[in-house]
Amino acid sequence: MMSQTDNGFMCGFLSEGTRFEGSLQFSNKMRIEGDFSGDIESSDQLIIGEKATVEGSIRVGRLVVLGKVSGSVTECSHLQIEEGGQVVGDIRVGVLDIKPGAIFDGKCVMIADT
Repeated sequence: MMSQTDNGFMCGFLSEGTRFEGSLQFSNKMRIEGDFSGDIESSDQLIIGEKATVEGSIRVGRLVVLGKVSGSVTECSHLQIEEGGQVVGDIRVGVLDIKPGAIFDGKCVMIADT
């Protein structure tokens, strides 16, 4: 799931069993395995793990969803929903990749790559 320009550096990790509410901004790559509620913003990659739940607004460069996202995804250059992943809410993306067994329920607006 790494892009060609991905250096593999993970700047943050919210582990399973952890719940966070608020606003999150980060650089490089972030992975959420716990529960998050609020706003997330970055020009880099966010990975929503298999057991993670995220509620709120997400604005990131690349989003990979293996868990559950409820809310809006805006100005995302690449959204990838893996098997078992769920996105419920409206999205604005440059590239949308929905794998078999994934769920997307909402309105999609395709935008020029951001």
